[in-house]
Amino acid sequence: MKHQNECKQCGTCCEKGGPALHTQDLPLIEKGLLSFDNLITIRKGELAHDPVSSSVASVKNELIKIRGIKDSWTCIFYDKTRKGCTIYDHRPHACKTLKCWDTDDILGLAGKNLLSRLDIVKEGNPLRKRLIEHEALFPCPDLKTISRTITRSSKKTIKKLERISNKDLAYRIRAIEEFKLSVSQELFIFGRPLFQLLAPLGFTTRETSSGIKLGFSHKH
Repeated sequence: MKHQNECKQCGTCCEKGGPALHTQDLPLIEKGLLSFDNLITIRKGELAHDPVSSSVASVKNELIKIRGIKDSWTCIFYDKTRKGCTIYDHRPHACKTLKCWDTDDILGLAGKNLLSRLDIVKEGNPLRKRLIEHEALFPCPDLKTISRTITRSSKKTIKKLERISNKDLAYRIRAIEEFKLSVSQELFIFGRPLFQLLAPLGFTTRETSSGIKLGFSHKH
């Protein structure tokens, strides 16, 4: 049997999600080849797939990733019809490093020399102050602990998370209106809203005239 030693352009890696960006990718942003609209922030503390342990774990360091298509994680630069990358000549460092048939190099890259929002949103940009303030006011809670204890959580705990979720949303709305941010830009500057991070744990969200209401489905 002939061993694989080159990309077969099957698209599997692209459909699993856009890459995390590393310091080598900063020129792609500075030259305008990647914009804020192309990126999404995974904040420290969020739950995500760890490629090293092959399990879901709390993110130890902030990740800036190429965002997905609509509600999926499939990289926005992946052309499914042609099974190819639409920015191949300017693809991120992780994409250049990845060899699906030999994962040693890409696993060795995991967690190293990662770009953060503060590397990208420079001094003098008024959004920099806002993202720092938002992170201080609304840090990602300990989702791992919440996921382990939620079935035993009291209504008081759920109400607390509900209050934080609504304050988080109110802060985002003010920033969106002030800076005329698109949804994609919001998700890069502030990361995903808390209520979205809670959804995979079994929390339900209901919109009301006074804000969102959180519940919990024990069937999850």
